[in-house]
Amino acid sequence: MTNSSYSIGLLGKPHSLNGYQYINIDYFFREFNLKDISLTINGEKFVVEDFKKHLKNRNLIKFLGYDSIESISQLRNQAVYLNTEYKNVLLNKEDLPWIGFFVNTQVNNGLDLIESYSIIEGAYFCKLKEFKSFEIPYNKDFFSFVEGRLEVNFDKLVN
Repeated sequence: MTNSSYSIGLLGKPHSLNGYQYINIDYFFREFNLKDISLTINGEKFVVEDFKKHLKNRNLIKFLGYDSIESISQLRNQAVYLNTEYKNVLLNKEDLPWIGFFVNTQVNNGLDLIESYSIIEGAYFCKLKEFKSFEIPYNKDFFSFVEGRLEVNFDKLVN
């Protein structure tokens, strides 16, 4: 994959005769309506026709033009990629995009974001190269997203 695409999930088994299948997707995306979003699987573009919650922590996805178990069975266990074109569109409640878009990039003031992870569902943390031993909560207190750029609220980090 190119640097502009990021793995956000893994497709599971077919769910029904109508072309739905399970997807184990990064927690960040579970609450979004991903309808009409383009995702990439094995270098091929797929448009999401429907995306919905199923049971406690599971989601179902249906791709446009895939309406049977046979048509989606070949997609099982395949990684799903999202292009950075959606980083300005898919924002959480704090108006922040998915932190994964910015791993291994520089944020404001030349700080290098080197790692991100979720310890608790929905709570993300990251590390900056310059503060390797310091885990920074990924929230509006420490970050802001301005004109397509992720910025660290540096004053909050040092106080």
